[in-house]
Amino acid sequence: MSSGNPQESAVNVKPSIAVGRALSLLDAFLDAGHTMSLTELAQLTSLPKSTAFRILGQLTASGHVIRNGNQYRLGIKMFELGNHFVHSRPTGLKEVAAPLLGDLFLHVGATVGLSVLESWDVILIDQITSSRSRIVTPVVGGRAPALSTASGKALVAFLDTENRERAVAHHVRQEPCSSRTVRHAGRLRSQLAEVRENGHSWACDEFSMGMSAVASPVLVNGRPIAAVSVSAATGRLDRVKAAAAVLRTSRLIATQFIRARELAQDYSTSELQWDIEDEFDRVS
Repeated sequence: MSSGNPQESAVNVKPSIAVGRALSLLDAFLDAGHTMSLTELAQLTSLPKSTAFRILGQLTASGHVIRNGNQYRLGIKMFELGNHFVHSRPTGLKEVAAPLLGDLFLHVGATVGLSVLESWDVILIDQITSSRSRIVTPVVGGRAPALSTASGKALVAFLDTENRERAVAHHVRQEPCSSRTVRHAGRLRSQLAEVRENGHSWACDEFSMGMSAVASPVLVNGRPIAAVSVSAATGRLDRVKAAAAVLRTSRLIATQFIRARELAQDYSTSELQWDIEDEFDRVS
């Protein structure tokens, strides 16, 4: 119950405003670039320069931001936080998947990735690529509209009917990533049905012109916890070979993930929590 004291209310609100402003400055690096000036950050966040300068000073002191003259970039603390995220979605997934992704890369000779679903986007959490790759690949930690990518289609296809429909409805309202992005709801539903039948998805020039990809979901108890993908320049990807390879790899990851979870439970290892339920509470 409120005490009715205006000063007490102000004290409760101010920290939330400060946190929101700090987060908006950090988010600006995701939207605009790796290095930015104080003026650019203030403009992007609609903050007064004096306010932005003060908050950036605090973020610099904590290691979340690094300052070089009048230029700012994300600090090592953000890398540490991001790395903890990768190792907790869900716990143990990346460790199980890493060697199998390496085998997949050697087999197909193209870029391979591991992605998870976050709301209606996919986030790349691991990737192996070659210096000879002819495509510009997303960075690890990068986000993309789910139904504009092969990985996203592989994940959304195995959601329940209600969430699949919500994903489609959300997608058709968004700006397309390219001129080849599928925008028709009926066509998307047909594609997702094919993914459920075949176990793999395909996207050609839909996220980025000149890039094609094949992906397959990692299914645990029938639920998609991640997607394995192979991508290459359009016209250079052997779709049949890549589809068979990602399907095999995704199933191996699922099998080994389940086995690791069972071992963790058998030995009552408190450090390893192999619960995937939280992954599906995040779809909204």
